[in-house]
Amino acid sequence: MGEMKVFLDTNILVDYLNRREPFFAEAAQTIDICTSGKVAAVVSTLSIINAAYIMRKAYTKESLLFKIAWVIEAFEVSAIDRKMIQHAVTSRATDFEDAVQYFSAFQAGADLIITRDPKGFKDFDLPAMSPSQFIDRCTE
Repeated sequence: MGEMKVFLDTNILVDYLNRREPFFAEAAQTIDICTSGKVAAVVSTLSIINAAYIMRKAYTKESLLFKIAWVIEAFEVSAIDRKMIQHAVTSRATDFEDAVQYFSAFQAGADLIITRDPKGFKDFDLPAMSPSQFIDRCTE
């Protein structure tokens, strides 16, 4: 398959870290592929912040910080900067947050975006696929 770099959308990160059902199994398989060395994976700073915000009431501060520390060790982290926000604004995409994520993925050199909402990225050049599509692709 070669060295592929994938961008993990926020929902994949939260599904995995929060063991969110019925999505956890596919998120876990996706994360396993990404941490096995078969592919490189990147997450945005926005995803980390949003994941922490979503999970803040479910975990103690220490547990939450442990999870975030694991994420930044396990994956490349792409920053969000002014240029990406400007691109997201001028893209006039249906979903602003998805546009910001797309430009973060693009800047990081990702080959594709893994998300539970591939339709959110339909206006952009990078392919987006669901965890099940990604798992199928990696196990061909």
